[in-house]
Amino acid sequence: MTLLVLQTEIHPQDYLNQETFRKRVFSLLEEGFRGEDTPRLAAFPEAFALPLLFYLEAEPVLEAPTLSRALLYHLHREGPLFPWKRAKKAFHLWKEVFCEAARAFNAYLLAGSLLTPFYDEELSLGRFMRGVGFYNLALFLNPQGQVLARIPKMRLSSAEGFLNRGSFGPHLVQTRYGRMGVLICLDAFFQSHVERLDAQGAELLLVPSANPAPWDRPWPKNPARKEGEVWVEAMANRLLGRENLRLLLNPMLNGRFLGLVFEGQSGIYTQGQPPKLAGSPRGDDFLKVFWE
Repeated sequence: MTLLVLQTEIHPQDYLNQETFRKRVFSLLEEGFRGEDTPRLAAFPEAFALPLLFYLEAEPVLEAPTLSRALLYHLHREGPLFPWKRAKKAFHLWKEVFCEAARAFNAYLLAGSLLTPFYDEELSLGRFMRGVGFYNLALFLNPQGQVLARIPKMRLSSAEGFLNRGSFGPHLVQTRYGRMGVLICLDAFFQSHVERLDAQGAELLLVPSANPAPWDRPWPKNPARKEGEVWVEAMANRLLGRENLRLLLNPMLNGRFLGLVFEGQSGIYTQGQPPKLAGSPRGDDFLKVFWE
C-alpha cells in the first residue's frame, strides 16, 4: 500500500465555497498520488478543514486581520447561534468533498479535522446534531467513500479549552489492509494512548497535527532546544520497543490565517530507521512510503 503524507499550507481563498475547497483537495491528491497504483492511503493534517468555519460563503472575512474581527462579522450577520449554523454547513461540505475524493482516487483518506459538533443521519430524522458541544473531530474514509470512523481529540491544548474532550474508541480502525490507529496531535504525546493502540494491534499510527508556533523557536520547557527538534524526537520515540506499531505518519498544517500562524515539518517515522522529513516546516510538501 502506498502511504501519502500531505503537508498543506492554508490559502484562505480555497475555503470560500464547495468548488474551491474541492479543487484544493483534488489537486493535492492528484499531485501526491501521481504514478502510484492502488491500494493507497493519504493523510491530511489536523485542522485542515478549520478555515471553512470562517471563510465559507463569507468573502469579506478574507480581509479580516484577526480571529476576533472574523467572529464579530459572523455575529453581526448571523446572530449568536452562528457557530452552530456555520459548523453544520462546514461539516457536511467537508464530509461530502472527502467522500467524493475517496471514491475518485480509490483511496483511504484521513480527512484532517474540523471543530464541530457530532452530526449524524437517521432515516426518519435525516441529518441531526447529537449534542451542542464542539469537538476537534477527524474523519477516516474508505475507498468506497464511506466514513469508517469519526475520531475526536481527547487531550486539548489551552487554546482548545472551549471544546469537549472525546473518549477513546474510534481511534483504532480495522481495514482490509491492517489495523490503523489515529491520534490527533497532542493525543500522540500521551504514552497511555499509544500503549493502548499498540496493545490492540495497531500497526500504523496516523498523527494529524497543527503546531501553532514557530518551528525554530526555543522549546518552552527547555530553551536550549528547538521546538522542531523536540517534536521530531518525540514522534520517533512513539515507536520504540512497540509490539505492533511499526510506522507513524505525521502530516502537519502550515500557513497563516486570522492572525494564527502554523508551522511544522511533516514526517514518516519507521521503527529503527531515521525519519523521512519534509524539506521545510512551511509550505506544501508530499512524503510517500510503501507499506506491506
